[in-house]
Amino acid sequence: MDWFLAAVISAITLSGQALMFQRLQKHYPINTFMTYAWLGSALVLSILFLRPEDFDAIGRNMLTLILAGITSLTGNYAYNRAIHLQSNIGYIEAVMSWRLILTYIFSIVVLNAVFEELRLVGMLLIVAGVIAVSGAYKMNLKDISLDWLNWALLGGLSFGLLTIFVRYANDDGVRGEVSLIIVLIVAGIGFLAAALREKSSLKVERQHIWLYLAVIAFAVVGNGALFVAYAKTPNLAYAIAIDNSRMIILYIIGLLLFSERWQWVKAVGIALTF
Repeated sequence: MDWFLAAVISAITLSGQALMFQRLQKHYPINTFMTYAWLGSALVLSILFLRPEDFDAIGRNMLTLILAGITSLTGNYAYNRAIHLQSNIGYIEAVMSWRLILTYIFSIVVLNAVFEELRLVGMLLIVAGVIAVSGAYKMNLKDISLDWLNWALLGGLSFGLLTIFVRYANDDGVRGEVSLIIVLIVAGIGFLAAALREKSSLKVERQHIWLYLAVIAFAVVGNGALFVAYAKTPNLAYAIAIDNSRMIILYIIGLLLFSERWQWVKAVGIALTF
């Protein structure tokens, strides 16, 4: 699978993950459902992909992978906090897009990625499309609350650093799927420790089991594809830009299933993205 196809698959399936996060927040603390989502996904991925020959590369890159796990923990907690405080997920996605700058510069300077004008323009068009569809261009002062904005900025920084740490491990022989397993385990243990510290209940109600199974399924496919894209893309920012197009997918889902209305500005945003 090449990096572009992997990034497209991640955009589609991580849209489902975002919707499941929103549903689970209505019933459980963030640390509780993220514990099950991440450790459950790590278990599935370990069964599917982890092999004895992977442990040598993991050992060489353990510190880097632990740092990636910590940034996954902070990034996903910040993302969920932002979702809780700001009902328009599009605003959050637009603010978090700033990580493209960090990863683009890193890829050029450290990974010796080739500067390609056409792909840079394409990446900027995707960002413009996300902003148009999310409605972020209409934000006014009352929408810009430091509460959710700070969490969104932290999420963007954390996810940007996550991709950098993971790419270092990938370049030293850790496969994309395997790096994801370690990241999920580290972050999952972090969420579990936070849940225990806060004395949050870890009980799952029977009627919500399908939500947990769904979020694990979306996380396995979506994050697995995204980490493959991180490992193979010539520039990390390209994969992130394609993944950011999930805002378009969420909008289309809203048109088909919910009360979202068609708007010409958002139609232009979709056209820019594709």
